[in-house]
Amino acid sequence: MLRLALSILLIFSALTAAAFEEVHTVGDVSFSVPDGWKYQQGVDFAAMALTRDKNFWLMAVYTPMPSSGDASQDVKAAWTRIVLPGKDYQGYPALPYYDINHTVGYPGRRADDSNINRSTYTRLYVLEAGKSFIPVVAVSNDGMVLNAMEHVANTLIGSVRLAPLKAEPVKTTLTVADLAGHWIHGAASSYDFYNRQTGRYESNASAFYGAGYTIAANGSFTYQMSGMVNGRTARDDDSGVVELGGEFVVFKGHNHVVRYRFLNLQQALNGATVLTLLPPAADINTLSIVRDGDMWSRAPKR
Repeated sequence: MLRLALSILLIFSALTAAAFEEVHTVGDVSFSVPDGWKYQQGVDFAAMALTRDKNFWLMAVYTPMPSSGDASQDVKAAWTRIVLPGKDYQGYPALPYYDINHTVGYPGRRADDSNINRSTYTRLYVLEAGKSFIPVVAVSNDGMVLNAMEHVANTLIGSVRLAPLKAEPVKTTLTVADLAGHWIHGAASSYDFYNRQTGRYESNASAFYGAGYTIAANGSFTYQMSGMVNGRTARDDDSGVVELGGEFVVFKGHNHVVRYRFLNLQQALNGATVLTLLPPAADINTLSIVRDGDMWSRAPKR
């Protein structure tokens, strides 16, 4: 099945590009197709592809499979169904299989491996949805090239829904009205330090914070933050106006000016709206959504 999906790359030049605003289905599964990617429907999968110079990226969403209750075993079952029939790959990816993080959809695990001659690299996600799981595959030239589209893959798998749930369009454009409401976000980190000579534990550095932005429909905002850094309380507050410029969101406060790169707006499984922001780097492909992404949440309307 993976070989079949890869062969679709040969005919993508004749297809039209889709947008994330488009929701498609394969069987009982619905999802949003990435903006600008070419789309093709198969019997039990839907494939999306993008090519740039000598690089390619292919993603495919497959019809559900029965869940064993063990995500690692489900990875092997999906790998057997999708990847191994093509004979380009041998055996299963090496353990451990990692939990899927930094998405707004189903939990699950992923596994990676190169084919025999290392001409392609495949990442398989299994999205656990109760008694069933949904396989999603991402393929590229190699792991580094594949990771350049990690933000697109995470958006796709975050959009996947199993009936009776229905995928919602992913917004990749933003207006001030889209930001109206109360948003919360936070982060935490902890590091242990050991003596290089003795290996003995010496100290710990930890930090955490939680912040909230309340944004009005006219773009005015108020902001509050509280947290702790190495046992010391940290607090901050500000107010000002939100300005949008291209793909950037700028909070112009009286005390601070904070600039972000807008990635998308998605609906989470619990109905909350999630705003994903990135640092304002010059090249988005140098950023990692896992390492650099900041996910803000707005509670669903009651």
